[in-house]
Amino acid sequence: MMALARFFTAAACAACALAASAQTADFPSKPVHLVVPFAAGGPIDVLARIIGAKLATATGQQFIVENKAGGNSVIAWDYVARANPDGYTLLVSGIGSRTILPYVATIPFDPARDLVGVTRLADAATIFVANPKAGMKNLGELVTQARASPGKINVAIPAPATITHFAATVLQRDAAIKLTEVPYKGGAPAMNAVVGGEVEVMTADIGAVMPQIQAGTLVPLVVGSPSRLPMLPQVPTGVEAGYPNLVAVNVYGLFAPARTPKEVVVRLNGLVAEALRAADAREQLARLGMVAETSSADAFEAFMQDQTAKWSPIAKASGIRLN
Repeated sequence: MMALARFFTAAACAACALAASAQTADFPSKPVHLVVPFAAGGPIDVLARIIGAKLATATGQQFIVENKAGGNSVIAWDYVARANPDGYTLLVSGIGSRTILPYVATIPFDPARDLVGVTRLADAATIFVANPKAGMKNLGELVTQARASPGKINVAIPAPATITHFAATVLQRDAAIKLTEVPYKGGAPAMNAVVGGEVEVMTADIGAVMPQIQAGTLVPLVVGSPSRLPMLPQVPTGVEAGYPNLVAVNVYGLFAPARTPKEVVVRLNGLVAEALRAADAREQLARLGMVAETSSADAFEAFMQDQTAKWSPIAKASGIRLN
């Protein structure tokens, strides 16, 4: 009897495995929704639409972008965390909502527990830029001026409690300088303030300021990427400038609800990797100031854990509360 019971149990498990395999092979068999935490037209929205178009071509299914803005990205993350874990509701977002947000806001979900990273998508380095009349051509000149006049140099902060913001925190800590942080509600007003001479310096996502750099209305001082960027090969990194901790990159990824079948995660990972190998997709991302950067789900999870260890103490020490 026990042998017979074991036989039927094994048969049932095999049937479930075959059903899961068939479901995965057929995935996606209906439209997939890509949820974005911000309004249409922003860099993450455009990133999602680039990927969605590629995946639609590869699979023959629609990949529909849904913009669920508000709540410092909480609305979108919570929506996906509560979605059916079948791979048909996904999130395209920066990892700051995983690595920083829980330490500066009260949120109704646990991003490490309730969502799973499918793959890294793209990186956008933080950059320090200055008004040309500020008399700074590189990071060393900014530090020299700041040491000579503590608190006299203003730095525009596009959004509080972000990696872009905390890049300024790291610089002040490691260079032993004091800048006056001026918060703005978004990259556009912060950039306008620097271009107009209201403040001297700005930390920014590189894609937000590339047109002004190219036009000469902003001077690039240093990039927060691990290595020099193809679009600004003349601009040194923070490491090259003598600040090894000044590596600040806005990383974007694809997320799914926890308990999404591993086979579906692997399938999505492979589809995205293939999509972002295409030259036209990489060129479109470059125009946004992004570099395509995919990874396995496990490598993405390990990276987010490392980033949490780096940024969460800074977030806690900032004393910022977003709600």
